[in-house]
Amino acid sequence: MAPPKNPVPLTQKYDNMAKQVMDIHAGKGMTTSQSNEHLRNAGQGERLKKWSGNYDPTREHLNFEVKGGCKISEVHKETSIPQRIRNILKQRGIIDPNLKFRRKGEKPRIRTVANIILGGSRDQMHRLAFGSQKVDLEKGADNSTIKRMPEIENWAMDMYRFISDKFGEKNIAAFVVHLDETNPHIHCTLLPITEQDKFSWKQVMIGEDTSKQAYRKSMTELHNAIAEINAKYGLERGEPIAETGAKHRTTEQYHQELRKKLKEQNKKLFDTNIALSDAIDDNEETIDEQKKTIEENKKTIESLEKEIKHASARVKGLGSMIDHLETYKEDLETEIKKLEADRDSGKISAEEAAKKMDAINKNLDSVKEQILDKEQKLQTAQSQLDKLKAQTDETETRYQEVQKKLETAQPEYNKKVLHEMQALAYNSAAIDAMDRMEKYKLFKDSLSPSERNLLDKSDAILLDGSVFEKMAESAAYIPAIATNLFLGYLDKATAIAESHGGGGSPGTGWGKKDDEDELAFKRRCMRMAMHMMRPQNKVKKGMRI
Repeated sequence: MAPPKNPVPLTQKYDNMAKQVMDIHAGKGMTTSQSNEHLRNAGQGERLKKWSGNYDPTREHLNFEVKGGCKISEVHKETSIPQRIRNILKQRGIIDPNLKFRRKGEKPRIRTVANIILGGSRDQMHRLAFGSQKVDLEKGADNSTIKRMPEIENWAMDMYRFISDKFGEKNIAAFVVHLDETNPHIHCTLLPITEQDKFSWKQVMIGEDTSKQAYRKSMTELHNAIAEINAKYGLERGEPIAETGAKHRTTEQYHQELRKKLKEQNKKLFDTNIALSDAIDDNEETIDEQKKTIEENKKTIESLEKEIKHASARVKGLGSMIDHLETYKEDLETEIKKLEADRDSGKISAEEAAKKMDAINKNLDSVKEQILDKEQKLQTAQSQLDKLKAQTDETETRYQEVQKKLETAQPEYNKKVLHEMQALAYNSAAIDAMDRMEKYKLFKDSLSPSERNLLDKSDAILLDGSVFEKMAESAAYIPAIATNLFLGYLDKATAIAESHGGGGSPGTGWGKKDDEDELAFKRRCMRMAMHMMRPQNKVKKGMRI
């Protein structure tokens, strides 16, 4: 294997050592969708842009592979990881143990893939990958000028050597380094195949002792061994994933979490809307618009959920079909090679061989056409799925916009309700005053002339210009004027006063004073309303209230 370029000295010291990351989980094969994500294999890059919130398309060119012989290479997108696995098995004469289940239309049962993720703390991984270059992690940022540092290649090659020595280089199907996500990391696709060319997850990954204790011990030893290599790259042993619960999110998991978040936000928006509807009993145009928007977003979410489910199932089904057809194609090609060998050895005549090969070739051509058709349909289905996921992102944005509008509008709505309640309270007080004044007049009429004369003298002192008297005389108008003064509708307040026997206006500069609390202003509005309802000939000019 080639030595690393510009290796980092083993004696180099790092302050505040960062933590390494190692995650291993078993798989029962590799799907086309997983392969596309690992290899960043997408038609014209459209699907790729929607794969993950952590993905930066302007850094995709920095990704690379480590291939046989520990050589650095650009990501080879032409051959999918499932095809690479099939090629390895074919070359070594190994049969995929899950093939018999797939042919029966059953789910695979055997663990034939070890998915390994290697990485470390973000800051240190950024130093290895980008050196002193500043990477803008904001969504939509342009990092196209960023260059890949040799240190990240050295680290990746050391990791490749370790995996090769530990599990066998011939068992590595893919070793891809992603530098276009938030945190640089390695995706290693490893086949757990023994020296006897047999699949055995337990024997390869654990050893002869397959107990839980042995598995924990094996993973601990693996973590420790990697830590020895990582030390020179400023990474030290961290806690096992099994203990910390840390996980590398796949794109599918990302969108599942996103949809869950959208549902929760939608419910909160609906709860807010219901609360506002209860508080505001009128049909304000703004609230109606918010209701319609929220309802539309709810229906959009529900529709997207159904469509994403169907599209995902179609993508999965088409992927399985392609795998079956590829296997059948390989079987036909094997039959042709066998016929050629039999013809060349004289077991069958050239005429018989040609006849059989002609039939097989026709079948093979049909299979190739079917594969092409299914691949085209898969591309269409995947494009549809990506479009739906993009719509989900747009819906989230709409939710946030609606929420901001509601948060802005709510104080104004509450203020309007308060004003309406104040007006109602003024009106109730006025009606009560008028009712009491009528009872007072009936009582006054029942008195003798001398008693009424005495009471009139008392009225002149106690009731003249009072709130009680003015409310009784102008029950329907004073609260209306006061409310309009409070809301700032001065022309309307003046018009009400003048059309019902009053005179004057609040004058220039009317409004709430900077140092005046709301209760004091309300009281001043009531006093000014009473003043404005006095007959015009009794209004004193230049009065300041």
